Amino acid sequence: MSTAFRLFSSVFLWNFGLGVSHIVVPLCASHLGFSLVVIGSLFALPVLLQFALGLLSGAATDRWGGRATLLLACASPLIGGLIFSVADSLMMMMLGQIAISVGRGVFWPASQSIASVLEGERSVQMGRLNASVSVGQITGTAGAGILLAATDFSTVFLTFTGLNLLALFICLMLPDSQKHSEPQQGGMFASFMPLLKTRRIYYALICAYVCAQPVSLGQSFLPLLFEHAGFSPDEIGPILSLRAVGATFAALMLARVIGSGRGPILAALGACTIGIGLIVTAQIEGPQVVIVAMSFIGVAAGLLMLFYQLLVTEISHGGNRGTALAIAGSGWSLSHLSAPFIVGSIAESVGLEQAFIYWGGFLVVLGLLMVPLNHWTRQPVNSDEVVAG
Repeated sequence: MSTAFRLFSSVFLWNFGLGVSHIVVPLCASHLGFSLVVIGSLFALPVLLQFALGLLSGAATDRWGGRATLLLACASPLIGGLIFSVADSLMMMMLGQIAISVGRGVFWPASQSIASVLEGERSVQMGRLNASVSVGQITGTAGAGILLAATDFSTVFLTFTGLNLLALFICLMLPDSQKHSEPQQGGMFASFMPLLKTRRIYYALICAYVCAQPVSLGQSFLPLLFEHAGFSPDEIGPILSLRAVGATFAALMLARVIGSGRGPILAALGACTIGIGLIVTAQIEGPQVVIVAMSFIGVAAGLLMLFYQLLVTEISHGGNRGTALAIAGSGWSLSHLSAPFIVGSIAESVGLEQAFIYWGGFLVVLGLLMVPLNHWTRQPVNSDEVVAG
């Protein structure tokens, strides 16, 4: 069994479980009678921990390799699933979210760092990694809705726990990738400052922030938006999974395109597409419109994800790549922190549909700004900027 197969299998199973949590956690919170602001806080507050752990795990991956951090990434959500299976209060729900957030914080830098050194063309291998992520979330999100309609919340959360347990066993069979990395000089956190001095890392962070929006909203308010529109749980799951279907298409079919010189333009177009898609989704004129909108949102998010990953590999090397991926990937944590809280707060005043329209408009504006940001960040601030590369 090759390293690539083991990695992609564990990534698939981990994201299968993540897809399950995307639909079940907000519906469970709504079932317990929490307000929209409380639900938004339930997803936003644990991300503070996820943000810090993401940066720490990047440095840890550079120091000790990705295998150790992947093991933690699987073990922590496993505990979260057990907590959720018996949760009946806000405190229990928050503890479960914190456990899942720990796993999210350490998973991405480790898995992306291992994938970046696999044999073969880097854009293709990163595309396969993202496809494993998306296919896992497709099956998890769609399957969770169907399973929830047939059983109950506890059964679904125990299924989530079992998936993480299986991913943990596969990660144990991964080799220690640290022995192939360049030695690190100056301590565990020595790579941070040179990278933080580069403009390009912040551009990658913005790309990560925008591409995370469909996930941030898909695990918080999109299920509630569809529920308010009259969709049942077994319909909400497959609809949400269309985002991952689109991302899979982008990862497998457009990997070489995004790796070309057209990448920055496609990234800006993708950001605008996500914003427009959210606006269209909020209007919900029928299931056909929602299907098309979610599919385009998925393709756009998949392009942005692959673009920022390849961008990070260009401005980093083997000895600091985990740290670079963690810094850029913190855009995901910022998205999970800000989007649910802001959208939930706006929704309390003007309604959920109008909140999605406002937030979608903001993302369109941010997408338009990404073109001048690309040109500005390509210009080095000083000679120190080349240190990160």
